[in-house]
Amino acid sequence: MISVSVAMATCNGQKYIQRQLDSLAAQSQAPRELVITDDRSEDDTLSIVDAFAKTASFPVNIHRNEVQLGYRANFLRAASLCQSELIAFCDQDDHWYPQKIAVSVKPFSDPEVLLAYHNADVVTDDGRRIGTLAARAAPQRVMKPLSLGPFWPYALGFTEVFRRSLLPLNDLWPKSRDQNDLSQPIAHDQWFFFLASVFGRVAYFHEPLADYMQHGDNTHGWRKPGNRVKERFRDRSDEYSYYAKAAESRAVVLELARGKVDGIWVDRAVAATEYYRKVSWLLTERNMLYTSEQLSDRFKAFRAVLGEGGYTGTWGLGRKSLIADICLGVLVGHFLRSGGQPKGRP
Repeated sequence: MISVSVAMATCNGQKYIQRQLDSLAAQSQAPRELVITDDRSEDDTLSIVDAFAKTASFPVNIHRNEVQLGYRANFLRAASLCQSELIAFCDQDDHWYPQKIAVSVKPFSDPEVLLAYHNADVVTDDGRRIGTLAARAAPQRVMKPLSLGPFWPYALGFTEVFRRSLLPLNDLWPKSRDQNDLSQPIAHDQWFFFLASVFGRVAYFHEPLADYMQHGDNTHGWRKPGNRVKERFRDRSDEYSYYAKAAESRAVVLELARGKVDGIWVDRAVAATEYYRKVSWLLTERNMLYTSEQLSDRFKAFRAVLGEGGYTGTWGLGRKSLIADICLGVLVGHFLRSGGQPKGRP
């Protein structure tokens, strides 16, 4: 049986953490250990954790951060302190179903699988179910390296289990950039999903294995699926610009990773570096479709993306993006942007 360490990052979680701890104690396959890194809680979080540690059937290792790290770095610290072959991220305010660990470890019989994740039920703080993370049925599957697209698909941390063999690359994490906030490295869950999708296989279960609680204080919450047509046909030029810069940062990370890995991982790092460089170029050209004032420049950018196969393959684009870029990019372009003026971010 493959052992699993649970990596929990805490900060002022007294209201909900007991429920989560109880669900860890009820696992059909107990974790080898629970590693908790507390980010300077000012409530009774640590008292609750200390009491749980005295009765738990597995070791509970509690680490109090000397300075506040923020949730991204705090989760990475928790993972770095884990000892098992597999590591499962754990939020302080959710609830794991009893079979979560036992089911999540199954794909790792394949040594190529570096990360597994699952669906979850979305619930209110009084336990009322309001949806699932994956609203539409999706097959359980195992995805090959670089088959998932550059950014858009990733798993929320509490659904992830991953191999500790990815940990030596953590010193490159500060060089990554979040596509939604270029001032920050990517979130802990996106980081390991990115690495796993480059260097190995990623497995997915459509079976919900946890409650994802929505209570108004979530660091990042669930958003009910909106109007897909409206979402597609809107100005996304700023988004393309941010994503292009984030893709370039991933290429930089992968260039540096070549010196830290060996075997087939070197070849995959080389291929993924080229992949993310092309993604960055494609998104830069797409940005031109929505910012260039001249029709000829917008048409030139569209031809460049089309000619490089940007609307096919694994670039994250597709037929709907093709239609949007013709109708909204080439034809009206920068007029979508607040009267033709760049919006920027506040």
